[in-house]
Amino acid sequence: MSRLLVVGAGPSGLGCATELARSGGHDVLLIDRVPVAGGESGWDEPEVRDLVRAATGAGVEFRFGAAAAVWTDRRLLLTAPGAIRWVEADHLFYAGGLRPATASDLNIVGERPAGVLPATVADHLLSTGVRLWKRAVVVGDGPWAPHIAERIRGAGGHVTAVGAGSPTWADQVVAEGTGLEVLGRDRVHTLRVVDGTRVRDLVCDAVILAAGPLPNRNVDGALAEGAPHVTFVQPLDARGITSRAQAGRAIAAHWARTDGGNP
Repeated sequence: MSRLLVVGAGPSGLGCATELARSGGHDVLLIDRVPVAGGESGWDEPEVRDLVRAATGAGVEFRFGAAAAVWTDRRLLLTAPGAIRWVEADHLFYAGGLRPATASDLNIVGERPAGVLPATVADHLLSTGVRLWKRAVVVGDGPWAPHIAERIRGAGGHVTAVGAGSPTWADQVVAEGTGLEVLGRDRVHTLRVVDGTRVRDLVCDAVILAAGPLPNRNVDGALAEGAPHVTFVQPLDARGITSRAQAGRAIAAHWARTDGGNP
């Protein structure tokens, strides 16, 4: 029996772990830093519960409340309240999910006031149903953008899209230009759009970074493609719980039928 670790118990990780366990000859441990499965999809979604039942039925072992920190020499360092330990394994599957591009990724310059938020944080705050922003600028047209804009507009706010083509979810659309600059000492009040010698100031009380997703990686030794004995389970194009689980299963199945299936 080979020992396989899957970090990240969202839909992709659940699908991956289930497929690995079903392929036979593998002892599969699924790890997540929070105490439940589901990741950003939520633990109580019916589709997530079905995925958890499938993983359990396939023989996947779960370890919740433990954060993966370092992968080296086929060992993973796990940290949990009151406990730090190494877990030996033949291969690591990293399913840490996706993140929006940051201001640095997007080459946005300027001050660093409150109100400049990644889309995932904005979405979490908006889930309260409270009107948080009257005039928000959404930068990019990633998978989070339409949902966030709908929530802001539904609460009576105005949404300006920057660098998002021609979306139907915004009240106003502005081309990205050649550069973006945040203005505001304590709280953002303007996003400046520079296009050559032309400058356009967009008055706002929030700038939400919602460009295309990037892999979210935070385990030392498992950061870059080609890391030894690591397979990344972070499909960029998959949307929704079912499609991400299917993508996770496909990645695991491909690994199992190639030379990687013999760790």
